[in-house]
Amino acid sequence: MDDVVTRRELGLGGARRIVSMVVDAAAAEGVALTVAVVDAAGTLVAFERMDGAPRFSAQLAVAKARTAATFGNATSEMEATMRERAVFANTFANQGDWYFGRGGFPVRVGGELVGGVGVSGETAEREEELARRAAGSLGS
Repeated sequence: MDDVVTRRELGLGGARRIVSMVVDAAAAEGVALTVAVVDAAGTLVAFERMDGAPRFSAQLAVAKARTAATFGNATSEMEATMRERAVFANTFANQGDWYFGRGGFPVRVGGELVGGVGVSGETAEREEELARRAAGSLGS
């Protein structure tokens, strides 16, 4: 077993690129939303709330990104798990800012988890689509 391991880290440039991709797509559609990008530890790296985005979307975007990075799964996949495992869901619901619905995706580069992206302020379907596309924009 190694005493020290090396991991890839999501940089500010990559996080900003993800945010820009989502914001540009939303602006082209004439919608205002919020996007958050966290590193693999769930720490916020980049964030943008577009003018006119719902106020509540700020906290939700961060929670979606953090949940995706922490569990390494899309938040929509976690939704079914939480529905089936009530005790597990209750434990997480009482321990922080988590979100188990659509709109959050893990960010992987070369198969390694480096962070998560959360999108909020649009329909659940559109948030899901934008988060998926943004998460894949750095490579897979």
